[in-house]
Amino acid sequence: MFLKKNSILLAPLAGITDPVYRRICRRLGADAVVTEMVSADGLHYKSENTAKLMVFDESERPIGVQFFGSDPERLANAARFAHERVNPDFIDLNAGCPVAKVVRNNSGSALLKDAALFGKIVKAMSQAVPVPVTVKIRSGWNTHDWVDIKFAQIAEENGAAAVTLHPRSQTMMFTGRSFWERIAAVKQAVSIPVIGNGDINNAADAMKMFAETNCDAVMIGRGTLGNPWVFAEIKSALNGEPFTPPSLQERKTLIIDHIRAFRELHGEQRACGEMKKCVAWYLKGLPNASATRAEIFTSSSSVSIEEIICRFFGF
Repeated sequence: MFLKKNSILLAPLAGITDPVYRRICRRLGADAVVTEMVSADGLHYKSENTAKLMVFDESERPIGVQFFGSDPERLANAARFAHERVNPDFIDLNAGCPVAKVVRNNSGSALLKDAALFGKIVKAMSQAVPVPVTVKIRSGWNTHDWVDIKFAQIAEENGAAAVTLHPRSQTMMFTGRSFWERIAAVKQAVSIPVIGNGDINNAADAMKMFAETNCDAVMIGRGTLGNPWVFAEIKSALNGEPFTPPSLQERKTLIIDHIRAFRELHGEQRACGEMKKCVAWYLKGLPNASATRAEIFTSSSSVSIEEIICRFFGF
């Protein structure tokens, strides 16, 4: 099994957790990573752009490919296709995404409205491939109308190897505080590993989640933005070792490396557009960064973003 006790995983984030970012997080201590969401319907209709989202480098292992959709046969075929094409270490079903364009197609957290369909999907995917199939769910559609225990048990009964719980409702989106006690409740209700997800921004948060929920692993998404060093920080805490935050030189070097690797993989047009937000995240909280962030968002090339970063750090 890819999952070891107290593992720290990078969550799938659409438009963010591309191969470049996954490699950065693996290098900085993530025990496993997951691709951006891949549409099972997109694969059904032979979309090569969809298929490209599954591609990864061997240095990213252990890695999972995450699928979303609502048709059991298409999701099983997608899992089979991924196993044959890229051979990931595990395959994940997204039953937690709250975004409107996903749920209106009865995918993501919309699956939490149909227990029978959810069970059929998990069973079909689990039977389609020899690698572990995991599921990522939310605690429910409406706040306090929790279905996480029921759906985690259904997942286990239908062959899921682990369940990741983001303890918010769909209606909460990413607002408010997540209900970590739901992770503890799910952990008590199933025998497969439970991965806790939500509101982890530093080592203290991760250690608190482990202690309060008894989860087997944690998954971090938005808490890594601008701070992929959070994996190393948590690793240090788990090992009882002091953590030294990145120096300004280390921060600058990683930003430049990220820009260049992204440009090499995706081309200048995407690099100029998409690296702006990433670089802005890296600068958040640093002294006198607001004017620099504004300058980055008006830059016309990824090379000019590099130049702005060099000026900002002054070396």
